[in-house]
Amino acid sequence: MAVNPSFDGAPLARPFPGAVVLTHFAAAFLALTVVTDTAYLRTTVLMWQDFSSWLLFFGLIAGGIAALFWIIGALTKRARPGWGVLGLYVLTLVLGFVNSLMHAGDGWTAIMPWGIALSAVTCLVMLGAALLNRRAARRPLIRA
Repeated sequence: MAVNPSFDGAPLARPFPGAVVLTHFAAAFLALTVVTDTAYLRTTVLMWQDFSSWLLFFGLIAGGIAALFWIIGALTKRARPGWGVLGLYVLTLVLGFVNSLMHAGDGWTAIMPWGIALSAVTCLVMLGAALLNRRAARRPLIRA
């Protein structure tokens, strides 16, 4: 198992390769959805709704692959995030999927009020998962 030393000398586990990068891409896509929804509310230009739909799509693709990598890492005991972090990642994907279905509507009714609310909640759940994962990554690896 590849480990890197922490500040106190105890080894830290490395996550499955690619999981962190894909998680960051998914978080960026889902966070930008809030920005494009807000831009649509201010301008009512349909281009912003299309951007939101595409960002949700790419966020779900990157997040789905990242969640698969995190689950593989947890099952092979390569990564150290708890099942709570994985549960929040999956909840983020479910919220993103529901949000994508919401954004499939026409114009104003696709965004107001539930589209932008789901975008914000998805972004907050993803932030919570990232904070929990950061805290879990700081724990030293304990070998049994």
